[in-house]
Amino acid sequence: MKILIIEDDPQIVEAITLAFQIRWPEAKLISTLQGEKGIELAKNEKPDIVILDLGLPDINGYDVLKQIRMFTNNPILILTARTEESDIVKGLEWGADDYMTKPFHQLELLSRLKALTRRRADVNNEATLS
Repeated sequence: MKILIIEDDPQIVEAITLAFQIRWPEAKLISTLQGEKGIELAKNEKPDIVILDLGLPDINGYDVLKQIRMFTNNPILILTARTEESDIVKGLEWGADDYMTKPFHQLELLSRLKALTRRRADVNNEATLS
């Protein structure tokens, strides 16, 4: 399992990394502070899941979301400080599979990511059986 974290706050990346080390140690984490680099990594590294912040220093997170959606259907979870309903709706309607606000609970984040991968595996298995 390969996870891409597109997040400009090193403390958030560190918290997520620690949670993965404890509860999901087999996952390989890749991270970047920049949205443009995140798009490039999503394309080249082909992560199984993307964790995306909306407040990035170089490009709007929604634009990152739209660009990544152009070449993959893998799960994307938005993790952001934006709590307005309009932001949540926009993120989900533009292609995110889930949306969490900061501050967040690390174990809840991992549980949501596991649920996304489980649903993805179930859909892939059904397609194979058809």
